[in-house]
This record gives sequence, C-alpha cells and structure tokens, in this order.
Amino acid sequence: MRLFLIYYITAPQAPPESDLEQYKTALLDTGCDLSPLNYIKQWKAFTKMAATPANYVNSGVKPMGLFSRVMNTGSQFVMEGVKNLVLKQHNLPVTRILDHLMEMKSHPETDDYRYFDPKMLRGSESSIPRNKNPFQEAIVFVVGGGNFIEYQNLVDYGKSKQGKKVVYGCSELFNAAQFIKQLSQLGQK
Repeated sequence: MRLFLIYYITAPQAPPESDLEQYKTALLDTGCDLSPLNYIKQWKAFTKMAATPANYVNSGVKPMGLFSRVMNTGSQFVMEGVKNLVLKQHNLPVTRILDHLMEMKSHPETDDYRYFDPKMLRGSESSIPRNKNPFQEAIVFVVGGGNFIEYQNLVDYGKSKQGKKVVYGCSELFNAAQFIKQLSQLGQK
C-alpha cells in the first residue's frame, strides 16, 4: 500500500479511473486496507483545487526523477508538520481586552468599559478622563466559569510584557472531571 501511495502522490497525473479500479482490486486481493488511498485521493483533489493554474502551465521545469519527486513531496509533508508544531502566540479575548486596557489603546472591544480612578478629577460622563501612563498591574476576575487556558494565556502575556503583573481569578473553576460531571447533570435535567 505504501509503495502504491508513493506512486499515486508523485505521479504528475492521477491514473485513469479504470486503472485505479484495477489497482484497488489488486490491493484488496493482497489484504490491504483502502482507507489510506481514499484519504490521499481526497487530499490530492483538494490540493489540485487549491493550486493556481499558473503553477502547471508551461513552467519550463524538466521532469524530475521518481526519487527527487518523492523527496520533494516528503520534505513538503515534513515542513507542514513542523509548521503545525511551532507554537504561535494567540491572545484569547480576555487577554486582548486586558492588553487594550493596560496599554490605554482605543479599540471597539474596550470602548464600553468604565474607567474609575479616584485620583482623577470628577468629569462629565461624556469625557471620562483617562490616565496617560499605561498600567503595570491588573486584576482580572471572571464572574462564572474560568479556565486554565485563560489563566495560562494571561501569565504568558505578563511574561511577554516586561514589568506587567496580572492576577487572575474566577467565581468557578472546574477540572476536566468536574466539567464532565456538570455537563452530565445538565443533560439529565
């Protein structure tokens, strides 16, 4: 099956359906599972749709040998896998809102947040005075269910911003077993 998949992936054009049916029959007779072939067929059809036509028209590249094509395709698989393993910094909504508030950035997510500072003079409701300096410390408290992912994301944010201290709290925090128990109780009601 592996040998046939290598052929199928590296072939410039997919074999005709009649030939493919004969190959499938031969593979089934030898006891092979066809699910990898079906997956690769779908994958190849998807990549063919996603590729731009300019990649295939008169590229001027000489046909590569089978080994070169296998190595090229294999290295592409490896690079895609490595890209998926590299961690990207994604800020969750709580962290984004905290960043906007601490850095005093104007953003639609934070425009409706109230600002209370006893050191500032009382002003009218429309012109809320804002401190010019960014905040260095924050307390984030979530009413309702908090989670470790938000907590870890806020800790990472605090580490990435030198001098920023963030404290996280919530009114309820479940571990996985408690969460599943709560869901099952909700399902019974």
